[in-house]
Amino acid sequence: MKSLIEKLFEAKTGKLPKASRREQEVAGLIAAGNTNQQIGDILGISIKTVEKHRESLHRKFHFRNTADLCRWALAKGLAHNEWL
Repeated sequence: MKSLIEKLFEAKTGKLPKASRREQEVAGLIAAGNTNQQIGDILGISIKTVEKHRESLHRKFHFRNTADLCRWALAKGLAHNEWL
């Protein structure tokens, strides 16, 4: 099922952007309420790398804020129970 953000983006551009596996992991961890430091520790990456993945998601999907990113991640089922 497509989120409202995806439907609007697809209507505007004719295609949907794709998030990488790592971007999806980062999005799920953000939606679960983790800080950049915690996400970096969980995934074994630097805070800067976490920030780059977050920026990439905002750019690809035109998220206005973290709430948009979280809504998308939750709609996609990316926030796993063990991260909540």
